[in-house]
Amino acid sequence: MKTNAIKFSISFFLLIILLFVFMICKGNEVFSDYDVATKNETQLEQILLNAHIPEYHYQVVNSYPHEARSFTEGLIWEPGGLVYESTGLYGQSKLRKIEIKSGKILQEYGLPSHYFAEGITILGNQLYQLTYQEHTGFIYDKNSFHLKKQFTYVSEGWGLTTDNHQLIMSNGSSFLTFMDVKTLKTVRTLPVNINNYPVKSLNALQYINGMIYANVWPTSIIVIISAQTGKVEGWMNIKALKPASGCTECVANGIAYNDQDNLLLVTGKNWPYFYEIRVFREK
Repeated sequence: MKTNAIKFSISFFLLIILLFVFMICKGNEVFSDYDVATKNETQLEQILLNAHIPEYHYQVVNSYPHEARSFTEGLIWEPGGLVYESTGLYGQSKLRKIEIKSGKILQEYGLPSHYFAEGITILGNQLYQLTYQEHTGFIYDKNSFHLKKQFTYVSEGWGLTTDNHQLIMSNGSSFLTFMDVKTLKTVRTLPVNINNYPVKSLNALQYINGMIYANVWPTSIIVIISAQTGKVEGWMNIKALKPASGCTECVANGIAYNDQDNLLLVTGKNWPYFYEIRVFREK
């Protein structure tokens, strides 16, 4: 009897281990599938639908000319019809001030060729800009583009926005980093998830009333994230705005906000237009 009891205990223990391993494997399989989904627009859209995340729609209010050679990485919409844009690629990275209605470039600063420019944001009279893999950020006077200071960070730099108190940065992972604006040190990290599954490849960011809008690279999907919990609470797909030509790099990227009219400005890498859109949720 004692021998049988021991055999039963061992068998039960092995069964528990096998179930545990199976659960881990299944969990990894789900996460692996989701990681793939961030590279596949249809899969990501289906995951959002299956998770019953509210879908938002949009109406195009205006379109404005955008230089089609601009590899857009960051966008800011200022009162008075001014747009600040950060464009990427080595040897082509620039910081620009643009008159939105005409598309005329009013001011431009070219970064040294070994920097790949990424997201930007404005806080006060200072403009902050990230770089991709150089672990270097820049602080400019927003009016003159005079470079005032550099700062460093350990990760890659992707998107950048602000809640008017802190800088909020993405780095290609499923985490957003909140940085103290004075020390430029990390205050907290926020995991972004759809029903507890991580959302990677968050790119250009825009903070709006407690929510963070983020392009998911390389899709046309914008997710709407709670700045408190990290949960994705809404989404929309702007693929109808993408150029119809066979441009392989024309990825949607760049979100800016006009708080006076409650409108978004969106574009993409090498898109010929900025689009002013009104976002709504169908009842």
